[in-house]
Parts: sequence; C-alpha cells; structure tokens
Amino acid sequence: MAQYDSDDADQPRIVHDPSGESILPNVSPEMTYRMNELPLHVGPGVLTYRPIVNPQYVDLVKYRMGDKEYGVWTGTVFDNTENLSPQSMFVSRRINTLYDDITPERFMIRRRYAPRAADLKTMACIPHTVAGGFAFSVNDSADGTYARRLEKEGPSGHPNIVTRRRAELRAVVGFLESRAWWGEGWNRIVVITDSEYVVKGATSRMRTWASNNWKEPIGYLNRDLWEELSRLMGEYASGSCEISFWEVPRHWITRAGEAANDVCTLENVQEYSKMRLLLNLPPVVDVDQTYFCL
Repeated sequence: MAQYDSDDADQPRIVHDPSGESILPNVSPEMTYRMNELPLHVGPGVLTYRPIVNPQYVDLVKYRMGDKEYGVWTGTVFDNTENLSPQSMFVSRRINTLYDDITPERFMIRRRYAPRAADLKTMACIPHTVAGGFAFSVNDSADGTYARRLEKEGPSGHPNIVTRRRAELRAVVGFLESRAWWGEGWNRIVVITDSEYVVKGATSRMRTWASNNWKEPIGYLNRDLWEELSRLMGEYASGSCEISFWEVPRHWITRAGEAANDVCTLENVQEYSKMRLLLNLPPVVDVDQTYFCL
C-alpha cells in the first residue's frame, strides 16, 4: 500500500481489501465469500457484495454516533484544528474497486493529515443548496456533481414547505441514500457544508428534539428528513463508517452551487424519490438495492 500513499500517485488509493470477506445480499442461506473470488456478475435480485466489517469497530462507531440515544443516530464533528480549507485537506483522487478498469474519483483526505493508516480511508462530500434545489459533489471531475429539484413532499408522502433549510438537509440525505458509500471501504465520511442548521442539528440538536418528542418548532418543521437522516446514519454506523460534519464559510464550497441553481429552472417535483447512483458500475439487475459497494 505504501506505493499508493502519495497524493500525486498515478495508482488509485486502496480503500478496501479485495481479498476481504463479504456476503451477497438477498441470498439465502447467507454465505461468506472473498470479494476477489466472486464472479463479476451475480444472480437476479443481487446488486453487489457487502463487505463484512469488524464487530468491535462497528461498536466503536456506533458509540461515537450516539448509540441511538432517544431513538436517533447523530454524526460527529470534524475537528479542523489547523483552520485549513477543504481544498487544503482533501484531494480528488482515484480509488480501487474489484474491477481494474473502474477507478472512480473521490474527495479523500491528504496523507499529511492522516497520521494513521485507518485515517487514509476518509472521504468527503460537499453539498450545496438553494431554496428550490440541492446538489452534492464527490470529486472534481465534470461528472462528479449530482443535483436535483427539491421535492414538495417528504419521505412519508406528506407535503412540506420548500425552504432553504429543507434543501440543505435534503442534500445530505440525498448523498447518503444515493449509494452505500461505506461499501467502498471508507472508515469515515466528512460532510462539508456551510449550513449551521445541518451541522448543529445532525451532531447534537437532533437528540434534544427527539428527547422532547419533537415539540420544538425548529426540529418539528423538517422532522421527516431529520428522521430519515438518522436512519441512514444508523445504516452507516452498522457498516462501521462514521459520519462527520464540518461547517465552513460559504466561499469555500462553490462547485455544487451552479448545479443547484441550474435545477431550479426545471419543473417543480411533487413526489419524494430516493437518489440512486451507480457511478460507472457494470450492468446490474436490481437498482433499488442499497448495497452499491463497488
């Protein structure tokens, strides 16, 4: 792995072990496989492989993310003690997959800020919003940003007021639901946003709102999305992937801004629908699965 540790290396950074043990979702009885020994295409109803994670590390991540206190999962705060910009700490670089010819780019932490080997497996997402739309970026390439019109309905189908705050929250939910990013091998994902509403809510206030039975207006207004965010963060915790939030000045995150503005020119969207990104994977059968691991 050492030859891949440089930020400027030509080879993709190794974030998962192809020889590691995995399971095939939706296969009964459940069996253990080694990822690099499986065929490239699997049977109907199975999208891809799900890595088996260390139970002790899962317990540690769950503890860091609040252990579902008051029925909700919360993220952690990314500690930028050196007061650096996201561009200084993260670089867009290719990662390995099971397929030699598929090496997608991700924002990943620079080696100089990852003192431990485990810290190298830290990815960043940069959301950006306007009142009527949202977007998020996962790399610096032309196709690394994804945008959508903000729906008028929430996950439960109930109508909601389209606001900037709701778009900010929807962007994070959209990123986490779009792909099981932890399946790529990340130990930590950092959501970089200028939204104090999202950062404070996702890391601490959501527990307070839940403990008060969501009676506070600031939490109740978007309760459906907060609860969906909590559910998704619980899935990531079970996959041993910590979700952290980093609040930054708005001028530090501009890439997804144009995409969010562009979708506002599109027709209004009524129904809520989950985002699903295959991101250059080989053909698959069941696109509604959440195990987008490769």
